[in-house]
Amino acid sequence: MAVLTFVIAAIVLGAHVEALSPILIVPGLMGSQLFSRPNPCSGYNCVWKGLWIGTDLCFSTARALDKLSLEYGEAANTYSNKSGTEIKASGFGDTCKVEYLITNPAESSCTSQVPLGNYFRIFVNYFANRGYKRGKSIRAAPYDWRLAADQLYLRGYYNNVKSLIEEMYTSNGRRKVTLVSHSMGCPVTLFFLNNVVTQQWKNTYIYAFIPIAPAWSGGNKILQGQISGLLPSEISPVVQDVCNFPPDLVLRLRTTVRTLESMSWLLPKPSVWGNTVLVTTPKRSYTANDYQALFQDMGYPQGFKMYTGISLINAGFTAPKVPVYCFYGTNVQTAESFVYNQGFPDSQPTRI
Repeated sequence: MAVLTFVIAAIVLGAHVEALSPILIVPGLMGSQLFSRPNPCSGYNCVWKGLWIGTDLCFSTARALDKLSLEYGEAANTYSNKSGTEIKASGFGDTCKVEYLITNPAESSCTSQVPLGNYFRIFVNYFANRGYKRGKSIRAAPYDWRLAADQLYLRGYYNNVKSLIEEMYTSNGRRKVTLVSHSMGCPVTLFFLNNVVTQQWKNTYIYAFIPIAPAWSGGNKILQGQISGLLPSEISPVVQDVCNFPPDLVLRLRTTVRTLESMSWLLPKPSVWGNTVLVTTPKRSYTANDYQALFQDMGYPQGFKMYTGISLINAGFTAPKVPVYCFYGTNVQTAESFVYNQGFPDSQPTRI
């Protein structure tokens, strides 16, 4: 992150006329802190408590994962929180809740009790030391990463992003805003640029779009998570180091992962992966064109219904017609396909 920060600084500070271009951070999958409370609630029970990544996740894991799960309404293609639970992404407009992944018990606090929880901390500090001000010229737009772009739109997230960018533009001397996004935050931001605002609006308010490790074509790790579950260390080294989960947690995590709309949105896309074999079992092989058969064979046919429910926002990606500077990693070993034995889908695969 440190080296990448210097490169991004060269972009946003490179042109004199756009010096100190305000920066809006859109975090990635699992990169926004989530807080929960009972619904309905009264008195002390109405206090928001850290859920991702919070003490409940570490010490009351089954309860926390149940809270994180979504309920899918197939008839109307809707998603809702589990009954009795209200969840929100905390800190919209501030960098506080994206600088750290580990929540502080007090929602108003902007510190992490665990150094390993740093996320955008180095990035924000770098710009803060060069004249940027938290809450004014460098801000963030966290979101409920359990949802895909369509549900975020319906919940008003993109209207809030639009208003925030306009506010940043005005309060920073009418300087255009630079959008810095990571992982899932990249397609979240791209949806905004292509579907929510006009070209005239973009010409007025956007200086550049900087996607970091964008999930344009989906993620094979997401596919593994849907089938057999991810090891805690594969979800986030921070989660494993902080919570020290037992190995038998994998299938519990899978149950939650399967309910999240974002996990359907981020499946490997047929338009990119085509006929590449992604999954092999003793019965057959599967490509990105075989999701219906795959979900059926893994005993979760509803997964395919959830996948087809986001087809309109999953069809492809169009250039946003703003300056784009895309950063991605190389020489990092990444699993392309998964080979399962007779234990499919409950066993861990051989990663190829």
